[in-house]
Amino acid sequence: MRSSVGMILNAFLSRQDAAKRERLLSLLSEKEKSKLSQIPSFEEGAAIKRFSNEPLLERVHWSWFLPTLKSYSLKEQELFLASLNESSATPLMELVPCKIAKEPLTPIGKSYLRQVLLDSLVGPHDRLIPADFLPPSPLNNLLKLSKKKLILLIDLLSMHDVASEVKQIVETKILKKLYSFLSEAQKKFLKHAAAKPEPFSLPKIGLDRWDGTEESLRHVLHRRGLNRLGIALSGQESALTWYVCHQLDIGRGNALFKMSMKESVSSVIDAAARQVEELLENESW
Repeated sequence: MRSSVGMILNAFLSRQDAAKRERLLSLLSEKEKSKLSQIPSFEEGAAIKRFSNEPLLERVHWSWFLPTLKSYSLKEQELFLASLNESSATPLMELVPCKIAKEPLTPIGKSYLRQVLLDSLVGPHDRLIPADFLPPSPLNNLLKLSKKKLILLIDLLSMHDVASEVKQIVETKILKKLYSFLSEAQKKFLKHAAAKPEPFSLPKIGLDRWDGTEESLRHVLHRRGLNRLGIALSGQESALTWYVCHQLDIGRGNALFKMSMKESVSSVIDAAARQVEELLENESW
């Protein structure tokens, strides 16, 4: 039983009288009842109206709407853009490209168009638990970051990979070039990461075979940061992973989602989560 499902079930059961609650619980196996008893309740009142996912359209990065928009005619695309807020509609208008419909949408029309976009994100059954009701976790603080800040966190996570390899590079020329391409935040965190033992090892980046270009370095480091974040998220509630992936653009988000689906041992997942927590606790970067 997933923790989010258990929290919702606990909230439902808490509204029933004792006799009905016992009857419903009797339908569960002893193992399920044991798991349910260990799942925390919602910290706030779980009013049904707060379970609407409609506000998701304002949280999701606009690039996630592109695949759906491209499946409609130009006129329909203009209507869809009119149903979105300006921060999403403007970049989409330039990329599709099309204009925002001039005629105002009726409330029913706008609601329908937004529902189509929402269904394209979460599916027609709309079963994504709202962010406010995620099970308690330090990694929930990822949702407080802007896209820019989240990307920086990913880049800083990759310094753990760099720290384990720079010690083995003896050629000064390679090291100087490497450091010249790192941001000040990366250099600062690299020094911090190098001073601590790495709790788990991943395949080497291969900095000794790096072609020396800034573009290839940034690409491989960003992939490594995504990988570490993916490992950390693999031990979290699946809805949290969904939210984090959709804060990013669709390219990064899909890559992160795939990485979070890979199997890892629990000790590695916990260690990766602690590395993310460390960055979340100290936002001086």
